[in-house]
Amino acid sequence: MHALVKFVAVFCALLLINKYNFNFNLYLLFFILVVSFFLKFSIPKLILRLKFFLIITFLLYIFNTPGEYIALWPYFSPSYEGLLLGTTQIMRLMNSVALITMLISFMSYQTLIETFYLMVKPLRPLGIDAKIFAVRLCLTMEYVKTFQSKRKLRFNFNDLSSLLLYSSNKTHGKYTYIEIKEERVNTLSMVMISTMLSITFLVISYI
Repeated sequence: MHALVKFVAVFCALLLINKYNFNFNLYLLFFILVVSFFLKFSIPKLILRLKFFLIITFLLYIFNTPGEYIALWPYFSPSYEGLLLGTTQIMRLMNSVALITMLISFMSYQTLIETFYLMVKPLRPLGIDAKIFAVRLCLTMEYVKTFQSKRKLRFNFNDLSSLLLYSSNKTHGKYTYIEIKEERVNTLSMVMISTMLSITFLVISYI
């Protein structure tokens, strides 16, 4: 199966996540947790990395959504509607991040770059060069791998600038060769992509 099919599947899932509310996202989150268990992919660890962002998002919804208030406080009054919307939005974010992360994690860098290259290539009339985009994506991944190999997962702009400035040094000189194989999307993959897009837009429009 072509990697582009996986990207389209995740894209359709993201559209449905944004379309439907609490029940759909709750069932989808449960399904993702079950799948991640068999794939040995840690969703709880991923959620913990986003904990502050999720908490802030939840608080913004619960205290800024008008409706029937749970408690009347002088400055901040949480509402039942805010509680529901905040919980739904949190599940949407977790589902979206989990799907995208799982997709990227189970793809090689080469496949990921080639797939993004194929996706960006039709945008050439708009002035977007797919080759430049692929090279920049590859360099970004190389920088991330460099810092990960040094067990330095958090870095600032000074670290990045020093890496860029001294990358031409002989002791740090290293050439990266990228070969993009423009694998054609076969008929079966095209049928799967067309079917998924058609069903998704049909469901969004009429259900």
